[in-house]
Amino acid sequence: MTQTEDIAIRPLSPVLGVEVVGADASRLDNATFERLRDAFHRSCVLVVRDQSLTPPQQVAFSRRFGELEHHISPLYQMKDEPDVMILSNEVVDGKLVGNPDAGSDWHSDQAYTDEPCAYTILQSVRVPKAGGDTAFTNMVTAYETLSDSMKARLDGLIGIHNFSRLKNPRMKPLDRLDTSYYEKYSPPDALHPLVRTHPHTGRKALYLSPRSTIGIRDMDDSQAQPLLDELFDHIDDPALVYTHKWREGDLLMWDNRSVNHIALGGVKLPDVRRIHRTTVVGERPF
Repeated sequence: MTQTEDIAIRPLSPVLGVEVVGADASRLDNATFERLRDAFHRSCVLVVRDQSLTPPQQVAFSRRFGELEHHISPLYQMKDEPDVMILSNEVVDGKLVGNPDAGSDWHSDQAYTDEPCAYTILQSVRVPKAGGDTAFTNMVTAYETLSDSMKARLDGLIGIHNFSRLKNPRMKPLDRLDTSYYEKYSPPDALHPLVRTHPHTGRKALYLSPRSTIGIRDMDDSQAQPLLDELFDHIDDPALVYTHKWREGDLLMWDNRSVNHIALGGVKLPDVRRIHRTTVVGERPF
């Protein structure tokens, strides 16, 4: 008997996401893995409940989806397992253990690179008593609910993406980082279509975010910025959004081709949130 006969897959919300109960992500057989992967691609977000993957186990699980990549900044890589990035507000000996405010604005991970990551995989380690939720907006549905005239207007348009908050008038530099951080780690502008096609499902999705999309190629800002603002308002529609309230043991993953996400914050010491993050290499958007 395969594991796939023992697990349950249920919707997380009407708009996106499924939860998986009864699976052990550290030892999935091929049939179960393929079932979860297919459900993941359809639903954009998947959470496997009651997992406690060690960092090496999380790396092994993540590699089943493809080659792993690192964040452009090595500041919060796990020393013994550099494929894992620590997201945490913990402070030890006066220093932050992990990134305390990652994902604080709507975005798709690594969209500011030429080949943005396909999947982000998070293992919850410590869940705070209050705060720490993560919200997702369905960029496939966001595209599908645009007017025909807007779809035609977006056809062929190329978004300009950049990591640096200094180049984005919608963002403010983080207080904990000086400007040299952005100068040191920011790659050159990345150019991606505002509407991309998923390589596995063939579905189209909006591909832009207020965090990294700073303009539109060959379009004057007098036209580009109002258009971007209109689209940013659209993807923030509550009808497109699912908010995940973390449980200890959640193994949560999302498809960066199909959703934007935002960390909602609100965690204050001595309450602690700790999550281990891995990311899987994607392809150049098309």
